[in-house]
Amino acid sequence: MFGLGMSTYGNLTNASMAYLPFMPFNPFGITNFGGDIQIFPVENYQTSQIGLAFNQVAQASGWPAGIFGGYSMTPQINMNAVAAQASAMAAQSLNQLASQEINTALQTIAGQKAKIQAQLQAKDIKDEDKAKLEEQLKKLEEYEKQINDLKTSGMDPQSAYLKANELKVAVNNLIAGKPENEEKADKTNEKDNEKSEKSPEDSSDTKNQGSKSNPENFTNWVDAFHDATFKIGTDNEVFDACCEEITKDDVVERMIQWNQSYPGESFMEVFMADADKDQKLKYGRQIQRALRDKAQELGIDLSKDPDYLAITKELNSLLWIDNGVADNFNAVIQKLAAKMGYKYEYSPYSMTSK
Repeated sequence: MFGLGMSTYGNLTNASMAYLPFMPFNPFGITNFGGDIQIFPVENYQTSQIGLAFNQVAQASGWPAGIFGGYSMTPQINMNAVAAQASAMAAQSLNQLASQEINTALQTIAGQKAKIQAQLQAKDIKDEDKAKLEEQLKKLEEYEKQINDLKTSGMDPQSAYLKANELKVAVNNLIAGKPENEEKADKTNEKDNEKSEKSPEDSSDTKNQGSKSNPENFTNWVDAFHDATFKIGTDNEVFDACCEEITKDDVVERMIQWNQSYPGESFMEVFMADADKDQKLKYGRQIQRALRDKAQELGIDLSKDPDYLAITKELNSLLWIDNGVADNFNAVIQKLAAKMGYKYEYSPYSMTSK
């Protein structure tokens, strides 16, 4: 699909310098990534994919008998041939990765387009909602064209993979309702927050603090996370993109909007049930810190709060993070929501839907 781009062979890495004296006596592989040459031990080199590849390189480059399948113990390396073979293997892998990114993005676009078309057929659709859906559909078609053009762009494998990944992330962010220019959006929100900022103790008007304070602002985000989790398997790309959006400025509002849209199971229950160990650790800590920072902003001290301490302890577990910690998250959210003038209710964690 994509053309092979050859890079400069570069210098030996530090680890490679350590392996170099032993090359005449043991099977080693050679690769060329990042502009440097890497030499590494190869196990089962006679039958493995990389071993067979280097066996062919050894024969083609005139490597004496004894190494790589019956050639001599004195290496006479044709570095150009070895590096070319290694680059070809890397290019093949990158081609496969780029194709996977492209296919995933196109499938995501096709699914979202079908969903939008169905929503546009609704008889009671509002003009404002219709305009938003049509705008998203237009952007999806633009991304679809860019992705299809990438197939015949002639880019080198690495550039093609990076571009394909960039487009896939852009599509997921669009579906999740994430602004295209997040930095610009953040600056706009900061200005809005300055205009409407009030004392946390003034609970009579705390619902109007900041441009993100209205829970109804997060409908698209909630729907995207719901669709990514309430299915066979989990759409990890959308899952991650949604979690990455959560900040101290909106963490409580997002949780409230989830409860309003999908009552029965709280966001934290669904998050813990669908996240893998790495996601629980990464995004669990992100949500915890968002709650901590919001609490400080509201004048709430969580340093001795039993639920907050339970969250800290569980996220520091070495082998297993118990899904039941969702209850501790919800208890902290409830305390912050009450301070902000919101009502937040939740049921104890359960492995089954309520």
